[in-house]
Amino acid sequence: LGEQVRVVGNCESLGMWNPLQGADLATSPSSYPFWTTPAPVCLPLNVEVEYKYVRILNGEVSWESIEQNRKMLADHPSLLVEDEENTLISRHIITQSEIPAHLAHSSYDTPDVTIDETRMFSTSDSIILASMNLPVKIFRNPNYDSTNPESEKWLFERSRGLWLPVLYEIALHEGINFLWIGWPGIWIEDEDEQEEVTEILRSRYKCIPLFVPEETMALHIQFCNGVLFPLFNNIIETAPETIPQYPLELWEAYKNVNSRFADRIMETYTHQRIWIHDHQLLLTPSFVSRRTHEVLNIGIYLHQPFPSSEVYRVLPHREAILHAMLCCDLIGFHLFEYARHFLASCKRLLGVDHQFSRGGYLLLNYYGRHIMIRIGHLGIEPGVISNVLETESYKTQLRQLNMQYMGRKVLLGIDPLHRLSGVILKFNAFRQALKNLPQYLNRVVLVQVLTQAKNSSDSEKEQVFSEINQLKDEINKEFGKEIIEVKKEEFGREMRYSYMSMAVGVINSCLREGLCLIPFEFIAINKEKPAEIILSEFAGVSRALSSPKRVNPFDLGQLEGEIYYMITNPPDSRTTAKRKRDLAYIVNNTTFKWARNFLTDLKRAHKDTKHFQYVTHGLGDRLKLIALSKKFTNLKSDQVLSAYRESKNRAFFFDNEGTLSNLLKQKDIDKNIGPSEKTQNCLDDLVKDERNTVFVITGRERRILEKWYGKIGNLGMAAEYGSFIRWNSKSQWQLMTQGSSNWKETAKQIISAYVTRTEGSYIEEKECSVVFQYRDTDPDLGSWQAKELISHLEILLKPFMNECEVSSGLGYVEVKPSGITKGTTLYRILEQISEKKGPLDFVLAIGDDIADEEMFRVVKAIRKEKSSIISDKKAFKSFTCTVGRKPSLADYYVNDANEIVQFLELLRGWSNKSKKNFSYGDLSSLQLRHPTFSLHPIGVFGPRSRAEVVQESSNSESEDEETISSPRAIYKPKKKSYTRKEYSSINLFSK
Repeated sequence: LGEQVRVVGNCESLGMWNPLQGADLATSPSSYPFWTTPAPVCLPLNVEVEYKYVRILNGEVSWESIEQNRKMLADHPSLLVEDEENTLISRHIITQSEIPAHLAHSSYDTPDVTIDETRMFSTSDSIILASMNLPVKIFRNPNYDSTNPESEKWLFERSRGLWLPVLYEIALHEGINFLWIGWPGIWIEDEDEQEEVTEILRSRYKCIPLFVPEETMALHIQFCNGVLFPLFNNIIETAPETIPQYPLELWEAYKNVNSRFADRIMETYTHQRIWIHDHQLLLTPSFVSRRTHEVLNIGIYLHQPFPSSEVYRVLPHREAILHAMLCCDLIGFHLFEYARHFLASCKRLLGVDHQFSRGGYLLLNYYGRHIMIRIGHLGIEPGVISNVLETESYKTQLRQLNMQYMGRKVLLGIDPLHRLSGVILKFNAFRQALKNLPQYLNRVVLVQVLTQAKNSSDSEKEQVFSEINQLKDEINKEFGKEIIEVKKEEFGREMRYSYMSMAVGVINSCLREGLCLIPFEFIAINKEKPAEIILSEFAGVSRALSSPKRVNPFDLGQLEGEIYYMITNPPDSRTTAKRKRDLAYIVNNTTFKWARNFLTDLKRAHKDTKHFQYVTHGLGDRLKLIALSKKFTNLKSDQVLSAYRESKNRAFFFDNEGTLSNLLKQKDIDKNIGPSEKTQNCLDDLVKDERNTVFVITGRERRILEKWYGKIGNLGMAAEYGSFIRWNSKSQWQLMTQGSSNWKETAKQIISAYVTRTEGSYIEEKECSVVFQYRDTDPDLGSWQAKELISHLEILLKPFMNECEVSSGLGYVEVKPSGITKGTTLYRILEQISEKKGPLDFVLAIGDDIADEEMFRVVKAIRKEKSSIISDKKAFKSFTCTVGRKPSLADYYVNDANEIVQFLELLRGWSNKSKKNFSYGDLSSLQLRHPTFSLHPIGVFGPRSRAEVVQESSNSESEDEETISSPRAIYKPKKKSYTRKEYSSINLFSK
């Protein structure tokens, strides 16, 4: 619509506060309302910058409404800045290419996702739609005559609602190949009658009914309306009888109905796309995924708001619902506010992060899968409205209403019958306005239409209606006139549109409403005709329209003032331009376009079956749908042994706990003798082979490693992830870190505070790091506290982020020196082996934890490059292996630690056997000990740095060695500028 957004500030790249010279932001229909800088903006490094956003339309400049300037310190070479519109809420994210991968809260990487934008929805595509209610309602014919063959036993009519009947009519009109599954709204127990109704609905209406026992459905509705609906609208009752705590039978009924829907879907499924609707069926994607090994294309659209993470967390089964929703490929919301709350809940409860891909697609990174998040407000069909306005029925009813209210201004309210509609607030504001306008008592009337609310119980509806009616009578009695009319009836479209045509304005004072299309219809009917809309800022539609006057319904004075103005003044001509923009938005964003765009994105979000296999992981409510690389296979002993026999220079890297030994509690570490005697004997024999270099890399302290492995003379050890390295029992420990440790005391104080609030946790202080250990706590509490602690540490340790970093793993959160990971340690060791013994032709790395992923990343990187570290690429063999079948950077997995011991015994046996064929000189040389290696501290790199290797690995697009072209160096040393300033590359991001 010609609108421009720019970021303007106090530096040259931001225009020196000149709005016409600021940095442009861009958006697109698919990414709106996100505005982003198309390219990075250069800002002075380590200099505080002030800035604001401006909108430019038709030459007019409007600054954002916050009073003070935004401020940021560009303290990193590459940042992503996310700002909230008209608030000072801002997130500064160090870009993934610059930070260690384990700070991404993900133990695995997937190839960069590319959305195929050539894939478009076609009406020939087959779809299964599932919603709680069918778009067709069924009734028994009370006049049915079984003796008359022409008598119909069943009567059918279209359902009423805001989106359900409209979407159904569009699907029929556009010739879409669909089947619709839902509850028919009637209890039928006889199986013959069920089959009869099913056949009629399927053949005539393309609908498939789901019959649920009445008692089960009653409990399901109670859970949806009494628990989910208020909670999703950010309402938590504290009264004992209404607190959101529910008996288990409600949850079981909710699961039962969702499971029945999944069964019905799979009975109907013949490779269609599956589109599920609203909060009544949030578990259905999970149940569907359990029913088949086929790869499904599932989307869900939530027609309700999604609550803030602070509210959502009170739900006892919060993680189960999130995991179920994340079995989908696409999740849709009306507004970005709702999507942001969902993303925050996924982050805080599941540790799942999100990202933006090329094209503005918002993606959740979930156990190897990329789940697309779509923001798109449901629209209306202006063409359908135009057709209704041409009918004689509409014209007749409009004439009757004009005669009935002749000489009076009609203010209209159309709201569902539940407490969140805010009708009481509207009546009180109207009453106050008329107290100051006695001259208008005979010239104005408020007509309040109450529609049926599907998310309220019958008792609640009766109580709310009684309260509304009582207040209406009280106000009418006070003024001696009927200035408020309440109509509790289901209007057809003709009558509803007639009221909208003759009203001077519509008033909406809802406390919370996810889907409110009345303002859309009002604008489409009146077009540019003078008419006003007073709209609650808590209605979702208030973010989509600009011409309505937004009010806070809890502010009685503001609401009264707008009603006063609507009564006493003609419509504001200044809103004409905004009304035109709103009308253009409504015409261009119809229900059909909303559905088509959703289904197009669903098609684009289809799972990548070329590179991944999709499996369910976990049981019951904790079931997850995860993606594993198709190359991720069980490690075969013959494969390893064959490579082992042919190699001359080998390196082995083992994690300790969970790999070579069992997981231990901190109190048992000093009592335990470490790995089994069999494991230690195997390691001892391996290190006696001159061709082998074996290292144990762990987060434990030096004293633990010395106690457990000290008797194995040639075994290399890396303590605290590589902060300390020792090549054999005759060499000294080398400290590999530099810089101050001022951050350590701050980290210790923060972690201590969490330990006092987390029963069973403890703080472990090592020589170079501080650890929050929560392996022995309640699993839910410990996981939650760990996620909170990570966020807390990243904020408070920001001044020290050049010296330390935060990492997490199985049962711990650790603050340690920056640049020390198992990956950098492995690379450093390989460099030294290559310098002393020549290129390597065999590398085996095994671990079970998130920290071990860095080893796998580096091994993958060196496998792809022509480096002096390794021998000829075809001769070089590498094996990266994780313990357990789970998403990982590793190429292989073993089922448990026992398999590792079996591998060690196999290799040990061959090494011992091969010694027997050597000459006496060879046998003598085998007894030589490894030389003592000296290592460079962090920051001093050889010809090929660790950062280069790690960076190249994360940017690699293919694991197929045969198709890899010559490697391209990604890492480049930063050169000092000859000017006085250094600059930071910033991506600015506004929403």
